[in-house]
Amino acid sequence: MIKKNIAILILLTLANLLYPEDVLELNLEKIFEIGQEKIFFESITAVYEDEIENIYVLDEKAYKVYKLSSEGKLHLFFGNRGQGPGDFISPHSLLVTSDGNIIVNDSRDYVSVFDKQGKFLNRIKVSMGLDLNFLNYNLFYGWVWTRKGKQQVLLDNNGKIKQSFFSVSKEDFSISLPDETGRMGMFNCFMNEYTPFLLFSRYKNYCIIGVTDKYEILILNQEGKIIKKICREIKPGIISPKEKEYFKNQINNNSNLPDFVRKKFIRRIPRYKNYFNHILISDPYIWVFRIIENVLEQDTHIKVDIFNIGSKFIGTLTVKDLPLFISAKYIYFEETNIQEDLLISKYKYDIKKTGKQ
Repeated sequence: MIKKNIAILILLTLANLLYPEDVLELNLEKIFEIGQEKIFFESITAVYEDEIENIYVLDEKAYKVYKLSSEGKLHLFFGNRGQGPGDFISPHSLLVTSDGNIIVNDSRDYVSVFDKQGKFLNRIKVSMGLDLNFLNYNLFYGWVWTRKGKQQVLLDNNGKIKQSFFSVSKEDFSISLPDETGRMGMFNCFMNEYTPFLLFSRYKNYCIIGVTDKYEILILNQEGKIIKKICREIKPGIISPKEKEYFKNQINNNSNLPDFVRKKFIRRIPRYKNYFNHILISDPYIWVFRIIENVLEQDTHIKVDIFNIGSKFIGTLTVKDLPLFISAKYIYFEETNIQEDLLISKYKYDIKKTGKQ
């Protein structure tokens, strides 16, 4: 097995040398900032842009959705904490359907539907599935627990699993041990750089699904049909000795873990990192944000692999931070001002090829 893995890495290295990546340049033009006058965000959980470039912002801590014009003018806001009609328990994402309705996905087991004026229309309760995301009024993305770990699924509004995708093993992020009473308890330890986790992104009529330790991303339409698959035969980053020491210190400083559990997690630190930790779809592009090469460097740009909707690899560019949202023309980042207020900065972008590396 070891010889086979070494042979695969050699082949991938040769492929990288024979077929160098196209280098892309991301040009940004700042349009404006949101969050300095009439709006003060407690958090910026999600951003979405509709067909006519209205901007929607979900503030999870305030349990609010804000609707703004394309110029950043506040149109309306709605939402409250609670379990009644139109209330939110733990909202995590939002989108706008082709018919203009605003969908707010809750981390529990439902999504809420509002009209374009923020009036509550309906709550769709799904009997199972976590981190639900809306595909259509009868189909939802989520993940479910299995005996072995977590698995991505598509569910109908009765909670019936219609399709299954990638999974992650419990052994990758948890250790189950009995407590003083003999009852089994689960201890979790998550490292963004090497712990596999499930990813989903949705924009307009497409969504993408992936798992961070496997360079394979599925492109689905809003009916849940897989229309394309993205794969890249590149080698994952190796965790250096200094990075391993860094991860050991992170685990040892976790006061929620008993000493013997910390030792088990340290022994589980793998040799390789994840391929990526974030994916976004903007139509016409799919953006795959790779794990940084050295986690010890604070001022490191993030490599982003760019594909088109047809799954063709276009090239690689770099960004300073992970974006909140990307549309066909604009890219949104979370920033702060001198007073440390949370801001959303809107940029117009274009992508150009600059050469090969």
